[in-house]
Amino acid sequence: MTHIFASKKLEKLLQPIITENSLHIERDFGDWYASYLSIAKKKCLVFVNSKTFYTVIIPKFLVKDRNNLNALLIQNLYNQFLIEGYDIDLDTVIDLVGKTHFHPTNNNRRLIGILNHYIGKLNYLKYDYATFNNIVIHEMAQKLNLEPFKQLHWKTPQEAMKALLISIQ
Repeated sequence: MTHIFASKKLEKLLQPIITENSLHIERDFGDWYASYLSIAKKKCLVFVNSKTFYTVIIPKFLVKDRNNLNALLIQNLYNQFLIEGYDIDLDTVIDLVGKTHFHPTNNNRRLIGILNHYIGKLNYLKYDYATFNNIVIHEMAQKLNLEPFKQLHWKTPQEAMKALLISIQ
């Protein structure tokens, strides 16, 4: 079971599937934090892993898709892993993520800051591309995953996620 904490902006979109915060134990794969932004007039959801700051973007999100959000997250995470060269199969990703539960924000300042940094960076990166399709948005996420962080001991989120996947398996 994966816990996803939604930003205030995203809470309004996902209101029917948001459950109240309850005491939970963070899994080995970590919790995720999510927010909403618009890239080229397309709604996108940005997910950041709490342990590795690894980013996954769900492009062209529609409100009617909120009931399929678990499958969308798994599929986009798997696609992001393939684009970045991970040797992982879909069944492993399904086992890692499991069932998702959305909660209101827990006001984790560190992750909210990382998420806001990524959103600002995405708003800057969108000017590098003439058109926007799923591949371009996954490339933008890959660029975010190549930025080192002091909190990760100057590792990139990509390296931290690889180390986390090796330690879990």
